[in-house]
Amino acid sequence: MIRPQRTLHGALLALLALVACTPGREGGSWDGWERQHVQAATFFQLWHQGDARLLLTFGPGGETDTTGLFVVGGEASMALPPGAVHLAAPLRQVALLSTTHASFLSALGLADAVVGCAHVGRLRDPLVKARADAGAIAEVGAAEGLDRERVLVLAPEALFVYPYGTEADRGSFGALPMIPVAEYLERDPLGRAEWIRVFGVLMGKEEEAAGLFRGIAGRYEQAKAMVPPGAQRPRVFFGSSWKGAWSIPSGRSYMAHLIADAGGDYLFADREAPGNIGVALEQVLQTGVQADFWGRIIDLERAVTESDVAGDDGRIRALPAFAKHGAFYANSRESDIFGQAGLEPDVVLLDLVQVFHSGLLGDRVPVYFRAVQ
Repeated sequence: MIRPQRTLHGALLALLALVACTPGREGGSWDGWERQHVQAATFFQLWHQGDARLLLTFGPGGETDTTGLFVVGGEASMALPPGAVHLAAPLRQVALLSTTHASFLSALGLADAVVGCAHVGRLRDPLVKARADAGAIAEVGAAEGLDRERVLVLAPEALFVYPYGTEADRGSFGALPMIPVAEYLERDPLGRAEWIRVFGVLMGKEEEAAGLFRGIAGRYEQAKAMVPPGAQRPRVFFGSSWKGAWSIPSGRSYMAHLIADAGGDYLFADREAPGNIGVALEQVLQTGVQADFWGRIIDLERAVTESDVAGDDGRIRALPAFAKHGAFYANSRESDIFGQAGLEPDVVLLDLVQVFHSGLLGDRVPVYFRAVQ
């Protein structure tokens, strides 16, 4: 049996002040709990003891930043780890703070489990969106954050939140469990997809979720193998621009990982940071002159142009990548790049392979990323 690191115990005890816990569980024990294998994700752990399952979630600080500890099933009298929230049975009705979580539930055939969601107008999953359009999913967002009264009236069995920016809402719903989901923090594309196992454990779909993830992982490896070992590796710039200011993913980020697996060399692979990195225009131009491809995520209702990818900056538009017609993009108005794409890293990878290695995949139709036409 593997026991949690010592650094976790203090953080776990701190949860008593953050989330609702089962009465009479002071003390508790890790005795009898065994850690399960998690392939790629680093911001959650799964443990088991008989038929009971334990979910341990982490925030931006990793394993020293525990955000949740939940036990699903098991005997009512069983000893729980300190600070654990006991869910006597799998969840049947839930509310979401982020629309991106809808894809995980829909993939498990649980679109009808969602009774409330913040920003329902931004839902992209077709099954969950259809229920929202039919009035079966209530809006729980409000100008100040969450509509507490609406959440309490809906009476979901849990509220899925994300660990960044929700501290003010914790502890404000009585006994309603608030379950942090941090799939967006995962740097490995498979790690992000593996969060479907978390939803599977919580919703009573553990085996189905594990099977779905195995399929995703297998397809990802197949997509990765599409790049011939001796293929030339193009140099890739990827970033975002807002009012002339550029930011780039770090060298170990989700996008950097995808670019490398697609057979590209990310130009900022040596830059490390917890999140995106602000880069001065001079540095963007100096490094960008080396790029064969230049990409970004766009939010436009019209056709995307090379100028859009360049941030409407003529100096960037004049760089070699654009002269070589190497501009590429993902348009969040056209595809669910922030939601469903997390469960389809193999599809995202094939899109990038198709961009970087023209002709390798024939006339395949891209889904998320595509070259500017």
